[in-house]
Amino acid sequence: MQHNRTVFFSDMDGTLLNNDKTVSQKNIDAINRFRESGGMFILSTGRLLQATRSYFGITGKDPCILCNGGMIYDCGTRAIKWSDGLERRSAFDMTRRIIERFPDVCAEICLEDKVYDINLNEIEKEHWKKAGFTAEVVDSLDDVPDGVISKILYAMREERINDVAEFCSTLEDHNKVNFVASATVFYEMLPLNASKGAAMKRLIDLYGLEGYRIVAMGDYDNDMEMLRLADVSACPCNAQSCVRDICDIVTESDCEGGSVADVIDMVLQNKITF
Repeated sequence: MQHNRTVFFSDMDGTLLNNDKTVSQKNIDAINRFRESGGMFILSTGRLLQATRSYFGITGKDPCILCNGGMIYDCGTRAIKWSDGLERRSAFDMTRRIIERFPDVCAEICLEDKVYDINLNEIEKEHWKKAGFTAEVVDSLDDVPDGVISKILYAMREERINDVAEFCSTLEDHNKVNFVASATVFYEMLPLNASKGAAMKRLIDLYGLEGYRIVAMGDYDNDMEMLRLADVSACPCNAQSCVRDICDIVTESDCEGGSVADVIDMVLQNKITF
């Protein structure tokens, strides 16, 4: 059976990638089989463009969703197809308050083409290493140049994130942005309507994919809207419990065991009912 009307949206960290941030040969082979059958394989990640480029060989010319839904990038034309941004004054005012209240938290300011860090900490340094990028460290938000701010990521110790999330909910302009946890050590400020789910709907419209069969796979809070909107939702067994609770398929394998390949094979073997 050909799958030229099937689209597979996949999260990266915790889903497609191994813990060392590589893609297993099992997953690569399954993605190739899926694409050869006519399917589209679309990365949907919180990662920045700079931290995702090295994986574009996997998807060929298919587009991808970056910045937790703040950007759609066309791998075929190597250009940003669509992007959204934070309102600078409000976002920076809230960020100032966050890092004043939590001086051990690093703020990662993500522009479309460059990243800036304030309050660099060990969590952020590890983020650089694992995600394969480096930010420019600056002394204050005033040192961040003009440009579209795709998102602001706050890097912190795991035990700090609940306190930061609670504090963010008290900020005067908190309802003008979208706050989301993307990992146990990352809390993010996104444009108000930015999410992987909203970007998935936008991508479907931009590329004329209405009526296609949609499979989505993820493991964390920031994947949940995308999973809910898909025709079939899946997650690896290492996913958060709240994600496992809403998915149609929970694989026996984790991200280390090639869980994406397992779901792709279910599609190719017609074991999934749309």
